[in-house]
Amino acid sequence: MGSVIAVSSGKGGTGKSTVTAGLGAALCRLGKKVLLMDMDEGLRCLDLLLGVSQKSLFDVSDILNGNCNAAQAVLQVSGYSGLYVLTAPVKIGTLDSVEAMRFLCEKFSDIFDFVIIDCPAGIDRGFYMAASTAKNALVVATPDPVSMRDAAIIDGLLEKSGVTKRRLVLNKILTRPMIDGTLPNIDEMIDGTGIQLIAAIPTDNSVVLAGAQGKVIEHSIAADAFDRLAMRLLNIHVPLPNLRKIT
Repeated sequence: MGSVIAVSSGKGGTGKSTVTAGLGAALCRLGKKVLLMDMDEGLRCLDLLLGVSQKSLFDVSDILNGNCNAAQAVLQVSGYSGLYVLTAPVKIGTLDSVEAMRFLCEKFSDIFDFVIIDCPAGIDRGFYMAASTAKNALVVATPDPVSMRDAAIIDGLLEKSGVTKRRLVLNKILTRPMIDGTLPNIDEMIDGTGIQLIAAIPTDNSVVLAGAQGKVIEHSIAADAFDRLAMRLLNIHVPLPNLRKIT
C-alpha cells in the first residue's frame, strides 16, 4: 500500500503547491508512481503548474459524486509516465464527506506508491478533510515569524487529527540573509515551529519560470532539494546542502 501525505501550512504563499509538484516529480524520477491531489476548492492550481489544465474535464468531486470514474479524472503529466494529477473542484462546498475522501485515498494508495494531497491554506474544512485522510504530513513554512508561528499551530492540529508523522519543509530559503543574521537560521526555524526538519528548499527563480510555463522543474538548485526530500521520504540518508555554497 502506498503512502498518503498531506502538504499543509498555516498561511498562504508558503509554496505548498510548488512543493507538492516538485516532490511528486522527484519521486517519479526515482521510479515511483505518484498521484498529486489538489484539495484547494475554488483556487486550484496544480493543473496549471503541471500543464494539464486544458485536459481537465473532471475533478475529485466528480469521482465522489459518481459523475465519472477515477480513470477519467486522473491526468498524466506530460513527460512523466508515473506522475498524475487530480484537480480540485472549481466550486466551493462540493467536498463534504470525510468518509468518502478517506475511502478514495485508500483506493488510490493501492495503485500509487505515493498520494500527495495539496491542502488549502488555513484550517478550514479542506484542511481537516486532508488531515483525516493522511497519516503523514509535510508542513511548509518560510523564514518569517508569521509563517513559523502558523506552522507550529498547524502541527498541533495535525497531531490532534491523528497524523502521526509530521516533518518541516523550509521553503523559499534566502541563504545570504540567513548567513548574515537578517533572517532566522535553520536551527531557529526548527525551534520556532517545533517540527523535525526534512528539507530546506532555496529560493530559485527557475521555479517561477517553470510554473508559469506549466512545466516540471528540473536541473536547478530547487530541483536538487526536491530530489533530496524525495530520497529522505524513501529512507535514503542524504545531508542538507551547505548553505554557503548556494547563491
